[in-house]
Amino acid sequence: PAGAGSRSAAVADFNGDGVADLATGNAYADSVSVLLGNGDGTFRLPQTFAAGRVPWSVVAADFNGDGAPDLALANAGSFNDPANTVSVLLGNGDGTFQAPQSYVAGTRPQCVVAADFNRDGILDLATANSGGAAVLLGNGDGTFQAMRSFSAGSSPSAIAAADFTGDGVPDLAVANYGGFG
Repeated sequence: PAGAGSRSAAVADFNGDGVADLATGNAYADSVSVLLGNGDGTFRLPQTFAAGRVPWSVVAADFNGDGAPDLALANAGSFNDPANTVSVLLGNGDGTFQAPQSYVAGTRPQCVVAADFNRDGILDLATANSGGAAVLLGNGDGTFQAMRSFSAGSSPSAIAAADFTGDGVPDLAVANYGGFG
């Protein structure tokens, strides 16, 4: 078992041994678990690191350019007390992570993706949240600028980044939950 309420997973080589490892966002434990791969399809026992409140989505990428994968988690919080943040945990390259740094990312962010949205060679973050979408431009050292908000339909719940228009710039696609009925 990875962690209580695992809602999403990301794959990267967190300890630099050439074997795929797994990270899970644990919504019921306010944490992220890292399971280092053994190379035979099995994993070691999870190491757990603090994250934000109710991490709903996790993405792995190198946000500070040191060659080690880092983690970003969309922290939805609870319905009565939303977290409104993304937590970034910088990887140490040995399967461990530094303490999380939090950035405001809109109301109840549900999903997070990483891409270079402004083509400066630095990874950025985007979230789908109950108020739309938010983009946080990366500074290249593992920190991020204040969010920029965008309208994204009714109740965005998932977000994906790809070059949908063929112009070489990542675009965003947002899935909208839209409520019941």
